[in-house]
Amino acid sequence: MVITQVDTEEVLERWQFDIQCEKTGKEATGNNKQQPKKKPPKSKKDIQREIRDVIRQITASVTFLPLLEGQCAFDLLVYTNIDQDIPDSWEESQARIIAKSEEVRLRSFSTTIHKVDTMVSYKAED
Repeated sequence: MVITQVDTEEVLERWQFDIQCEKTGKEATGNNKQQPKKKPPKSKKDIQREIRDVIRQITASVTFLPLLEGQCAFDLLVYTNIDQDIPDSWEESQARIIAKSEEVRLRSFSTTIHKVDTMVSYKAED
């Protein structure tokens, strides 16, 4: 997700949530005959705790992110596989990287099916 200033279209913040499928069992080994031990499934309580910790950290980011002045808008950027069918209403876009940015990695969490890494980039103060 990118937050831009409406008047100038300058990107002020870029929130990144990388969602990856975690490999288990046969996928993890390829042609290797030796099967690794599968990760035990996480409890719903543990997954919710990890998600809650990420949300707390996002909420606490107000302490270090610069105050956004003026009217702002946001856009969602979605990265897919090249062969993925996408809705006709979607359009291609640039990555919208912030030049001379500060970056903060936030907590990640895992459901044993998906792993989510989070990061925020923001325009550094002059």
